[in-house]
Amino acid sequence: MTEDCIALRKEISYLLSKGYLKEILERKREKCKENSQDDHRIPEKPGSPPSDAKIINIISGGFNICGTSYSQAKRDVKVSKTEKEDRSRKKNMVSSEKEITFDETDMEGIQGPHHDGLVITLYMVNHFVKRVLVDGGSSINIIPLDALKRMNILESEIVRRSSILIGFSGETKHTVGEIKLPIYIEGVNSIQNLCIIDTLSSYNVILGRPWMHEMKAIRSTYHQCVKMPTLWGTVKIMGDQYE
Repeated sequence: MTEDCIALRKEISYLLSKGYLKEILERKREKCKENSQDDHRIPEKPGSPPSDAKIINIISGGFNICGTSYSQAKRDVKVSKTEKEDRSRKKNMVSSEKEITFDETDMEGIQGPHHDGLVITLYMVNHFVKRVLVDGGSSINIIPLDALKRMNILESEIVRRSSILIGFSGETKHTVGEIKLPIYIEGVNSIQNLCIIDTLSSYNVILGRPWMHEMKAIRSTYHQCVKMPTLWGTVKIMGDQYE
């Protein structure tokens, strides 16, 4: 190797001092300069997917879509413009907060790294109900029949309406009926419609997108909390990670 040959290094130094090999030295300096600039250069943005990339679609069947019948969905589209404007004004009165954010201070007390779902405790029908899963993947709110019994709610209050729930792999489950229950969160009392299932479950309640969208709730499974706007500012509900 050149750097290991003392005699050759001396000869190269002598030639450089006499004005020879300068073009080689300049090329080496330019290359070092380019490498230094590359180290501080922002990486180029990855290119777009190829234009001939295949598209995979999925067809959903059944008479229900997002927990609502197709006929009901069509009726909802026909809501008058005035009703929509009234609804919009009411939503804008919920809070003056412009944005909801999460930062590292929300991680205090959280054991990580983790892959936990967001499980919280809520005040429902004069009970503190634990094991409430906030599930953005669910198109409906769900409560097991056993949880209703433990809350001393009579079955006569259940609206007997059977519908079909479809799971990830296509398995189906018939509901027992529906019920409307109040959920209280720091000054905000909302009435939520929940579908009832007669089966064993790891959760007492599953709150899906209907509850999240109505309350404008933003969840973060990473920060193990859910935040929502109210007239008194943003409310934060911490998850029960250890339960």
